[in-house]
Amino acid sequence: MHVVTQRVLSSLVLVSLAACGAPGAGATPLASSAQARSAQPSLDAILDSAPEVTGGRMIQKSTTMRPAAGIPPILINFIADGPNQGGVPCINCVNGASSSDNIGMTGPSSYVLANYVWQYEMSFTDISYKGKCKIAWAITNGNKTIDSFSTTLNLTSSGGFVLYAIARPRPKYSGAATATGKVTCGKTSASLQIPLQFE
Repeated sequence: MHVVTQRVLSSLVLVSLAACGAPGAGATPLASSAQARSAQPSLDAILDSAPEVTGGRMIQKSTTMRPAAGIPPILINFIADGPNQGGVPCINCVNGASSSDNIGMTGPSSYVLANYVWQYEMSFTDISYKGKCKIAWAITNGNKTIDSFSTTLNLTSSGGFVLYAIARPRPKYSGAATATGKVTCGKTSASLQIPLQFE
């Protein structure tokens, strides 16, 4: 009995392997799946090719940094979003703050209201980088790109933090989405993601 069971199992394994090895009716060859995946742009490709926009508001706060070997020249702090309004972000503008190392920004809300212009913010710490930095956003839902945009900042000094905000018209979209922010300074880049819900 033991020998018969073993032969039956061996036959089942061989039949299963044969079915996996040759594509038949209803089977998708592996090459076709890989080709379909490669046809869809990656999130990095969307961010790297995001169209350049103008405007926005950048603030920079200088701080003494003592970079050690191996520390990257930039570190991303956060991305945020909320209803657009003038005058923000601002530095040393928080009433009653105990030092000048403070910022004001629009109230954060990842629930994007209908008929509103929305403001997107990104902040990063500049440890030792001077030169041009590209900051980019991609708003996506799975493989669908809802919006993407970027801008270039010129950092004339290093040491401290940078905060940049820009207003964007609301895309014609309702539902869940993901906002990805990416900063690239020279050969160093960093990114973060947050969930969004469009009313």
